[in-house]
Amino acid sequence: MKRGLCLLTLMLMLLFPGAQALAFDAIPYEMAPAPYAPHAECFLPDNAGYHDDSLDIRVETFRRDETTVMAVYVTIADASQLRTGTAAPNRPLSQMTATTDRIAKRYNAVLAINSDYFTYDDVKRGVIVRNGEWLRTAYSEERDTLIIDANGDFTIIPTTEEAFAAFEGEIIHAFWFGPGLVVDGERISEEEIDALHIANLAEKKKTQRIAIGQLGPLNYLILTCEGPENPGSEGFTILEMAELCAEMGCINAYNMDGGSSSSVALNYEKINALSSHKNRPVGDILYFCTLVP
Repeated sequence: MKRGLCLLTLMLMLLFPGAQALAFDAIPYEMAPAPYAPHAECFLPDNAGYHDDSLDIRVETFRRDETTVMAVYVTIADASQLRTGTAAPNRPLSQMTATTDRIAKRYNAVLAINSDYFTYDDVKRGVIVRNGEWLRTAYSEERDTLIIDANGDFTIIPTTEEAFAAFEGEIIHAFWFGPGLVVDGERISEEEIDALHIANLAEKKKTQRIAIGQLGPLNYLILTCEGPENPGSEGFTILEMAELCAEMGCINAYNMDGGSSSSVALNYEKINALSSHKNRPVGDILYFCTLVP
């Protein structure tokens, strides 16, 4: 594939937005790493994104409330391009860690973010599903669960046996961190934040945060803000992050592990919050891959 083909395809999509997308075979979830590495010529200059026939990524940075925010828009051709990986590929429950960019390279990820760090939870709580494999079933109402189903759609539910029994789709991924920032179009309220499990101390703190939301079918938004460790940024509270997710059109949005763990890796390099020079090792990632051989 040549750079000219990548740019030509992008131009055609912009000129003819109603055109049919190309058909690709789904990637079996048991296949890890993803079978196709990113195409170097399809990365946009200055870490602005990536485009090939199966995957479109656009990165924007802006200022809000004395804080620098990175927004990453992702559109995929098939739900199987949204995948997860751990620092120990053959031992998913291991407490092994690595930086997001290093894990991304192991899985052929075009774009990766840190996830919920479920391997760090010594109490072994929550319902954890990765690539269709159920790794833990320990119902606990302390946190919300984000479900990503076989269609790539997001659903945020309480972590109860009843809520899971009522879910009718096929669960491909389930994350236990949260809270849900936007649920079925409704932003979390301040009263709901006050009722959270750790007496709202962390939720009301201005800090570095990262969230992932769904904008529509196979269309996603990653938002990450810098924090007090970054010169010129104050960071966001949970409510401020939820407000931003709602304003930017998320149908459902979910808070992932924040602070210095917040990391976005594109082309195997961390691209967010670089001024702190921190790149904290994490246990697991959520990533997007290409379907183009």
